[in-house]
Amino acid sequence: MKITAKQGRGTKIHIHIDGEYLLTVDEDFWFSSGYVSGDEIDDGDLAAFKEAAGSRLAFNSAMFSLDMRDHSEREIRQKLSRKYDEQAVDTAVEKLLDLGLVNDRRYAELLTRELFERKKYGKNRVRSELYRKGIASDTVNEVLEEYENENKPDNVQTIVDIIRKKYYNKLIDEKSRQKVVAALVRLGYSFSDIRQAMREFTSDDFYEEY
Repeated sequence: MKITAKQGRGTKIHIHIDGEYLLTVDEDFWFSSGYVSGDEIDDGDLAAFKEAAGSRLAFNSAMFSLDMRDHSEREIRQKLSRKYDEQAVDTAVEKLLDLGLVNDRRYAELLTRELFERKKYGKNRVRSELYRKGIASDTVNEVLEEYENENKPDNVQTIVDIIRKKYYNKLIDEKSRQKVVAALVRLGYSFSDIRQAMREFTSDDFYEEY
């Protein structure tokens, strides 16, 4: 079989086998592959070439995603698995981990700070979001404990601020208050903290049942 390379747009190289299109790689991959256009290639070498090309394409795709924002290992694997086979994904992710480009501990620390400080989530919601991203439970526990020790968040005051900003005009009757409580629970706050914060806005005993 004859392998030929045709220049595409930018740094793209289109690979053909016996005149039929096979796949597209970048210039760096092609020129480091050891082949020149017109070389003969057997089935075994072609399989190895395709596997290496797939891993390179998966790695480049991951780098594009990481340029947009940081990702957990699970997120990157899920994205790559939509387009590439398992071997290519494993090889690409292993390289990303070795280079430190994907680091679940770092990702968890950054996401925890964002969720607490920008989105005003409570601890329960932050924990849930970290799990959803594929962060291991021991890492989640360590990151949350470190954040709380360093920042000592005042959950009650945060809830008070949220109510004043979003829900103050909705505390008009029992049904409306129940909806506010439910919204705060979805944000990840405990009933005890919600009850204490609500006392800033009402003197009745509505919240004693919580």
